[in-house]
Amino acid sequence: MTAPSLILAARHAPDRRQRILLMAETMRDHAWGPEGACTDAHLRAAGFTEGEIATYPDDARAVLVGKPSPLRTVPAGRLNALALAKKARSIRSRIEEARRG
Repeated sequence: MTAPSLILAARHAPDRRQRILLMAETMRDHAWGPEGACTDAHLRAAGFTEGEIATYPDDARAVLVGKPSPLRTVPAGRLNALALAKKARSIRSRIEEARRG
């Protein structure tokens, strides 16, 4: 079991994007090896930490198959925040118009 602090550090690492892309490349390179897949041992040998190995594989697989991943999509929470901010600007604008007019 990987320590939660290591997972949290991997999730918030400033080089997260580069590390996920490197993991995807490492997985691709080992897919045709004798094991037929990339193992945790391959990832450790490539220099990935336990936190990264526990956190990044799904994102790296998404990169490999071209599916949306956090690297290419805007999180739902951010979309909701942007929609609420737009609504707030609209309300503020109507309030200002009512005060002027």
